[in-house]
Amino acid sequence: MKKIKMNWGKAALISLPFFSITIFWQAYDYIVPLILSYHFHISTVGYSVIMSIDNIVALLFLPLFGVISDKINSKMGRRTPLILWGTIGGLFGLVAMNMADTMQLAYSLETISVSAFVLFLIALLIAVFSMSIFRSPAAALSADCFIRPQRTKANAMLTLIGGLAGVIFAILGRALLSRGFSITIAFVAIVMVIVTAVYMIFFRENKAIAHVQRQNAELGLTDEKTQVGDNKVTKLSKPEFKSLFAILGVVALMYMGYNAFGTHYSNYLTKYLLQDASWTTPYLLRVVLILIFAFPAAALSSKIGRRKSALIGMIIIAFSFLGLGSITSANVSFIYIWFVIYSIGFPMVSINAGPMVVELAKDRDTGRYMGYYYIAATVAQIITPTLASVFIETLGFGYGSITWYAFTFSTLGAVCCMFIKLGDAKPIMREALELASEEVLD
Repeated sequence: MKKIKMNWGKAALISLPFFSITIFWQAYDYIVPLILSYHFHISTVGYSVIMSIDNIVALLFLPLFGVISDKINSKMGRRTPLILWGTIGGLFGLVAMNMADTMQLAYSLETISVSAFVLFLIALLIAVFSMSIFRSPAAALSADCFIRPQRTKANAMLTLIGGLAGVIFAILGRALLSRGFSITIAFVAIVMVIVTAVYMIFFRENKAIAHVQRQNAELGLTDEKTQVGDNKVTKLSKPEFKSLFAILGVVALMYMGYNAFGTHYSNYLTKYLLQDASWTTPYLLRVVLILIFAFPAAALSSKIGRRKSALIGMIIIAFSFLGLGSITSANVSFIYIWFVIYSIGFPMVSINAGPMVVELAKDRDTGRYMGYYYIAATVAQIITPTLASVFIETLGFGYGSITWYAFTFSTLGAVCCMFIKLGDAKPIMREALELASEEVLD
């Protein structure tokens, strides 16, 4: 039997569209509120409403384009056409927003140019719509291009590449802000063009899919689930549906805690822990450690399974938020310890949730199922900032309450994990699994 090695180079290559997505949203979330507030003089409530548009668009269109990508049959493949056109649309929207901002600055520093503001909103809609076109298809590539036992490792690489985009923007993109928004936007646009060009030049989706089909045949994995080519929707059995519902519940509950803590972290740091807002080291450390621990988490899941890994990860996350709840301004340095613990648990859940979802699907509709994953994550992101605000204002601990809020939802997520019965890779002969788990580059 031919050895099936984990091709990390291919995993990195197919993760490049996700790099593009991440750096776009890092720039968008950081720059757009500043433009709306300082240049267009929009109130906090006003720009908060505008900033919620992307979540609404995501909720509507991420699952739709996941389904559409499943049905595409082109020379470029199923996902690549949407990746290409979505990137082009996102770049067009980004550049047009910058043009509108320039028009506003040329018009007045005190009043709003209606034409510039309308152009900005139209460009914003084009950008967020275009970026929603290929998020689900880009994530589905990790499932498409690797046999099922290797998908968690491929998702770990996706996490690393996306995280690197965030780190690069945090270090370089924000440093460019002192030279103006236009320079920063140009930097992001150039990076998106470069990574998309590399992906388009060196990756051939149809060839990669054919290669995976041959690997499935060599390992004896070929069955109805691994066949690609028809448009029949997966019909889940009752146990499969229950497990899918539980997995999506874990995703939603995890992001309820994660996003709420991230949204209110700056106020938690400054108003509760009484630290300067410039103290970014703990948060940056957490981001970097999550990327580093993604690969050990993938290795662990290949040994004990995705379900057990996710359960242990949720328990660790809940424990870390419980520990953060004990921190005050007097012992603030302990935040490093609890962030390290959190960074161990989070990737154990995040890199396994997506593969567990698509494990229940047939390979022909992984885009649809990644859409389900993003529905759960997006609904959580829409609800949790406001719900957490209510929690903060009513519990009596001020912004210190955010840790208890995150602990509550993380604990519920751990409970939800216990109801997941399916989602690990299909059992195959021991020799084949060992070969599929090798981590040597082709």
